Amino acid sequence: MIGTKLKLGVASSILVMAAGAAQAQQACASYTVQPGDSLSGIARSAYGDINFQQIWDANRSKIGRNPNSISVGMRLELPCADGTLASAAAAAPAEDAVEETVAAPAAAPATTLKIGLVTGDDYPPYTDEDANGGGVVTQLVREALATVDTGVEADITFINDWGSHLDVLVPSGAFDGTFPWVAPDCEAGSLSEDMQARCDNFRFADPVYEIVTGLITSADSPLGTTENYADFEGKTICIPEGYGAFVMSSGGVSDDAVTYEKPATPEACFEQLVAGSVDAVEMELRQAADLVSKLDIEDEVAVNNAVNAVIALTVFVSQNNEDGDAILEAINTGLENIRGNGVWFQTVQSGFQAYYGE
Repeated sequence: MIGTKLKLGVASSILVMAAGAAQAQQACASYTVQPGDSLSGIARSAYGDINFQQIWDANRSKIGRNPNSISVGMRLELPCADGTLASAAAAAPAEDAVEETVAAPAAAPATTLKIGLVTGDDYPPYTDEDANGGGVVTQLVREALATVDTGVEADITFINDWGSHLDVLVPSGAFDGTFPWVAPDCEAGSLSEDMQARCDNFRFADPVYEIVTGLITSADSPLGTTENYADFEGKTICIPEGYGAFVMSSGGVSDDAVTYEKPATPEACFEQLVAGSVDAVEMELRQAADLVSKLDIEDEVAVNNAVNAVIALTVFVSQNNEDGDAILEAINTGLENIRGNGVWFQTVQSGFQAYYGE
């Protein structure tokens, strides 16, 4: 997990509306990006609210890891209200046109790769033993490994002492890997002690799921539209107690260059923002959207589209694991498979809908 306890409870992501899109956007349809568009503007026009993440999820193969990197002429799929894609439904053949085929029995693999993974509760909707399938990331890991036909047997155990995963359970070999943890940028010039330890002691699978942590400002603040991370130097950013700070370091700004206010609750951060006692709130945008809606402050705040951090949640394996190469190859191959066949998006959508009742 992120390394700090993060409680989520939301149904949509938040970004401000871009001005002047030339083409009407409708949910459950395709849309061609126009000059001046942003994912946030497209989302608000298509859904009547500030839903952003599901559009990014549906178009990861085109957009890539940076949700701000859409380009004019790019054709985007806008999911339907139930999370399905109109293009997938249109492409599905009629039942009477489907020819039944019988696959030949697969040859038994010579050896079986047994992978023991550990995760924990209290990180919904990503991992939660009581959630559908154990949470969104748990489902993605299971689905990915299920596609690998090279004799992989995977077992996932929930142990709620998160600190023990990286300190004891994986390094000792009790488990082969743990998820979902934030993969650090090991090529960065400087890392926190915690992130450097992750680089020194672990190897990481490809991203299983990526979330966006952003900065929410007052609607009339110039910080809401700046593209320069350095403009936040000397400012006060609110992060709820127990949450991690990622945005400034991702833009090359030291955490020491800003002041962090850390109240007990996420709601308190937005109350301070509206009162003018902080300059911005840093939060995962899916959670921020829900809080902004619940507090009825949509017209009072804005999200900076350019200053944010994309956080990759993934699987860690120990540097000392003799099967590390095979384990990572199996996970990465499976992730590529489910991204290619549409199962990744379907799993994400169904997981969020089950958790949030969307």
